[in-house]
Amino acid sequence: MRLLLMLLCVLLPPLGSAALVIQRVTVIDATGKPEQPDMTVVVEQDRIAAIGPSKSARAPSGSQVIDGRGKFLIPGLWDMHVHGASENRRTWSYPLYVANGVVGVRDMWGPSNATAWRVQHAAYSKPAPTLYLASPIIDGPKPAFPGSIVVASAAQGREAVDLYKAYGADFIKVLSRVPRDAYFAIADEARERGIPFAGHVPYSVTVAEASDAGQKSMEHLLGVALGTSAQEEALFAEEPQTYGDRARRDLRAFETYDVSKAQSLFARFVRNGTWQCPTLTVLRSISHLNDPEFVNDKRLKYIPRSLRTQWDPKTDERFSQMTTDDQSALRDVFRDDLKLVGTMYLAGVGILAGTDTMNPYCFPGFSLQDELALLVEAGLSPMAALQAATRNPARLMSQSDQRGTLEIGKMADLVLLDRDPLADIHNAGSIRAVVLRGKLLARAELDEMLSAAEVEAARLPISKVLAATIKEKDVAAAIQQYHDLRSTQPANYDFDAAELIGLGYGLLGAKRIADALEIFKLSVEVAPDYYNAYDSLAEAYMDHGDKELAIKNYRKSLELNPDNTNATEKLKLLEEP
Repeated sequence: MRLLLMLLCVLLPPLGSAALVIQRVTVIDATGKPEQPDMTVVVEQDRIAAIGPSKSARAPSGSQVIDGRGKFLIPGLWDMHVHGASENRRTWSYPLYVANGVVGVRDMWGPSNATAWRVQHAAYSKPAPTLYLASPIIDGPKPAFPGSIVVASAAQGREAVDLYKAYGADFIKVLSRVPRDAYFAIADEARERGIPFAGHVPYSVTVAEASDAGQKSMEHLLGVALGTSAQEEALFAEEPQTYGDRARRDLRAFETYDVSKAQSLFARFVRNGTWQCPTLTVLRSISHLNDPEFVNDKRLKYIPRSLRTQWDPKTDERFSQMTTDDQSALRDVFRDDLKLVGTMYLAGVGILAGTDTMNPYCFPGFSLQDELALLVEAGLSPMAALQAATRNPARLMSQSDQRGTLEIGKMADLVLLDRDPLADIHNAGSIRAVVLRGKLLARAELDEMLSAAEVEAARLPISKVLAATIKEKDVAAAIQQYHDLRSTQPANYDFDAAELIGLGYGLLGAKRIADALEIFKLSVEVAPDYYNAYDSLAEAYMDHGDKELAIKNYRKSLELNPDNTNATEKLKLLEEP
């Protein structure tokens, strides 16, 4: 203690006006130590410069001083499973993250060139979380999502690792349909190249094999229930095609739970350093899509209208065919998944807090608070839940010397709370202020950020306005209307290129190809750096029978996004002799 006091006396005087001083606060440093009441924390630039008892600390003249009496200071939170954070069109989500104390996210579908993205993102001047970037999704033949990188062989798996390592991805992301030989090639190449890999445990391997292969984190508990079942071999032979199929298979796994097998599997996870990111938030949302209260969440006011439409289970093709039996099975599995997470935690398995944000009813920022509560419901202590969003992410990212705990020398990403999160984890949402890389964002500023996000989300979809004009007049009038409204009412409508692309495909579906072409041309004009705008225009030219212009625009799309598999496949067809 005497040494700490001397350190404070040495550090405090020279900090000058750049210092931020939080006095008389209770520190919860996320190391696992008990709360430390009546402490003073000093931040200089973007680092924690000193921590010590308030009775001995002196704030230098000119410091920005915050009275922390009755308040609690924790490290900033991380959401370790999100989507879309690195998309230029998703910057509306940043205020929602930051206002909820989320200072960093792991984007599970990263940009094609992470290095180039970071250079571009460096010019973004508003508050934003730090991003830890995956490669683009790597999947097998018949991928689950368009735009995924398809690998069908070991050689292609190795090539994908090499490519995205060179492009600066923080880790390689694998999905469910990666073939067995390609998966082990990815694991081997990732180890050789010194880059982690994470994601789904593919259908082609067991969770024990994936852990032994070095997969850094496993998402959504995929395959874990099977790995604890006395009938694992028989269940593993199945490949579920729908959410309902997967739920019924997992229920059979839980019904044949083998305690000794589970203990052996969890010990393997601990030994191999395999993290589990259960994403309980999305598992809950999928299992409650037929709950009217759930799908009318008041936080929808912060979500853009176009995304709200996508989230509607009636329009999302993944969920629109779900039966009542499917939903019932999913809810039963969710109940058992909570118990599974608690059992793994007690066995010492590393747990990460992640939400799968951008999936239906998984809200940027807000849902990380939900995830903490679900982890406690699963059996984690409040401290362990906090560590799942602070210390554990830093460990997974090999950044424990920089982040994750509230200690001297670490990044000053902090959250000041009105109430004690260790008494009730829901208190992690009682945010008084956020310190983001050393900059204080007080409650008033956070509220302004949320208000601005709500206004932006309320913008009307321009596609509906233009569709009505096309019907009543013609496409030329609609295009003129777009320009007029964007000039005179920029805050009232969503002018995003995605709105135009959606309208264009509606016109294609109605066989109004000439009108669709004009709308797609407008989307290219509006978003000249957006690969999908050129891809969509090329498709319209194909339907119009204009091969040369289709090729030209597919090539431009590939120039902007070399991983656009749709453009690659279409060019092969168009350029065949």
